[in-house]
Amino acid sequence: MIYRMIMTSVALGMAGVAVGMATSTFNHYYRKHADFEDLKLTGVQEVTFVGDVEVME
Repeated sequence: MIYRMIMTSVALGMAGVAVGMATSTFNHYYRKHADFEDLKLTGVQEVTFVGDVEVME
């Protein structure tokens, strides 16, 4: 019982470290080698109105 709990904790800890290392490595090399256009935030977009805006009441 205790052995299974310890091994599960060790396995989850190692998986967490591996995921953290993969994320950190990807972010480091992505910022180092990506083009400037790729580094821009894609969540914010410029919005321009072409015509008149009608207000609905």
